[in-house]
Amino acid sequence: MRKSIQRTSVILALVLLVAVFASFTAFAANEKRFDLKNGNYVTISNVIETKKTKDVGYGDTLYVVTAPVTITFHGEITEEASIAKWVDDESLDYVDIKDNKAELTEAVRYGVFPVFKNETRDDNAPILLQVVAGTAETTKPVTNPPIETTSQSLLAAPTAANVLVNGKSVSFEAYNINDNNYFKLRDLAFAVSGTEKNFEVSWDAAKNAIALLSQKAYTPEGTELAVSGQQTSKTVTETKANVTLDGKDIKFIAYNIDGNNYFKLRDVAQLMNIGVTWDAKASSIGIDTKAAYTE
Repeated sequence: MRKSIQRTSVILALVLLVAVFASFTAFAANEKRFDLKNGNYVTISNVIETKKTKDVGYGDTLYVVTAPVTITFHGEITEEASIAKWVDDESLDYVDIKDNKAELTEAVRYGVFPVFKNETRDDNAPILLQVVAGTAETTKPVTNPPIETTSQSLLAAPTAANVLVNGKSVSFEAYNINDNNYFKLRDLAFAVSGTEKNFEVSWDAAKNAIALLSQKAYTPEGTELAVSGQQTSKTVTETKANVTLDGKDIKFIAYNIDGNNYFKLRDVAQLMNIGVTWDAKASSIGIDTKAAYTE
């Protein structure tokens, strides 16, 4: 009888050990390790889903994580290492990193930029995170997490990619909104002026309308391609200006930033049949007036 009880106790103990091990394994499965150069790496807790997003210079992978999230840098980081927080205000905030760790609690989008000793910021790819409300025990993937702000008020972040117009680097003051690059119409018209895809831009204040004329030389105003000293993220709203092309109404989604209307680059390129390319390795946008527009 005593042997039977002992065998039962051993079995129960084994079951408990298996259960405890399984619980630790399930918890660890939510922590993701990002291996970097020189043996350094970053771990991020509570990763519940991986999503694909449009690459605007920071990669095309977005990791959905539930708050609170712990980020740990394994290696000697430099002052260049940072965690950027995109919030609904006029600037880009940064999260404090203490003892190689940081905790994220707000349900917004973050960018983790790991820079270790004897490295530059370009040596390691940034890690994009979308924090959603939850707890450390949350394990089920969420459906359609809120990645962006509302259509009435959106966050515009400065476009980091280099822009080449017919192979030549051109400085634009452009913004990324909802994973799309937005440019000033006059900047684009000025940049392709003198080519086979040039177009004219005019403004009718009385009608609150922008008129575009295809295959017509652009008339500069003198403010084109003006770049401010330091761009910051901004909260923007959709512009209500009407747009016509060669006298016909065009439906564009545009945003007003600091008194200028910004239009999606691909919308304008498609309208004017201008080739647009993206080089992820070089983090550059190509505008080619000799090529036709393709998706």
